[in-house]
Amino acid sequence: MKGTLPDQTQRELYRPMLCDIIDPKHELALLADRINWDYFENEFSSLYSMVGQSAVPIRLMVGCLILKQLKNLGDETLAKAWIENQYMQYFCEMRCFEHRFPFNPSDFVHFRNVQ
Repeated sequence: MKGTLPDQTQRELYRPMLCDIIDPKHELALLADRINWDYFENEFSSLYSMVGQSAVPIRLMVGCLILKQLKNLGDETLAKAWIENQYMQYFCEMRCFEHRFPFNPSDFVHFRNVQ
């Protein structure tokens, strides 16, 4: 089943929004705003089941795969870098800084096999 991120539009008292703490002119912030993410949603949506457990959201998975290529990282090293880098998190549509990688890096294998 196609996954979605939880609604993150409401501000939390102790968790600042990433858009408030990043430099909007950073290369990953600019790239995130230029990519047509709807294209990926449309292309991959048909590969998701309509029943079952929710999967990793398409934007998050595609964003991570793009970051892996841009930064030449492996599955595990991307997860570690993503936790430390607010720009990577913003690129993948996270609204607040996350202290944990949002899925198991082994899910990359399943996503690559579906393509």
